[in-house]
Amino acid sequence: HTTTVSRTAQSATHTTMAASMTASALSTRAFTGARLGKTRRASSSTSRSAMVVRAKQTDEATVLAKYPDGGPVFCVQVDCHMGTNSTGIVMREGDEGRPVVSAIRPGGTAKNKLKIGDVCLATTYTELVADPDNKTLKWGTPTVGWFDTEGEPYASSIAAMETNSATLNLIMFRPE
Repeated sequence: HTTTVSRTAQSATHTTMAASMTASALSTRAFTGARLGKTRRASSSTSRSAMVVRAKQTDEATVLAKYPDGGPVFCVQVDCHMGTNSTGIVMREGDEGRPVVSAIRPGGTAKNKLKIGDVCLATTYTELVADPDNKTLKWGTPTVGWFDTEGEPYASSIAAMETNSATLNLIMFRPE
């Protein structure tokens, strides 16, 4: 059995790899999970893709000033030590593209903290930042930042939420 790869497929793969390396070189604030370009596999008819999304560099003070706690806006911490699926939060895309809670699974760590219809205004994300002083974590030092969902694609907001490994912090809006 012999597999032949065309120059077009090789060129597309090299272009995708170059774009991915360029994107990561341009920003140290990148996390994976979004689609940048398609890659082709010579031995399979299905293709896998990778995507790079850049989180807006928003510090906690800016996010909290934009969305002050009180009234229908509230902050919530959800335990996700067992992964983000353990939170039990099910989201759908809202009218403005922001994530909206569509269900909370029984036994999830978000039970009694969120309600169906709550809208996510901002979420924390975790990225691995290169740190030459860190000798034990080969992939980088985990750093938490804030991702404002306003004007961002739904998929990017969900990708940001899924990067959290210990605690998922959310700023939510509860319509009355």
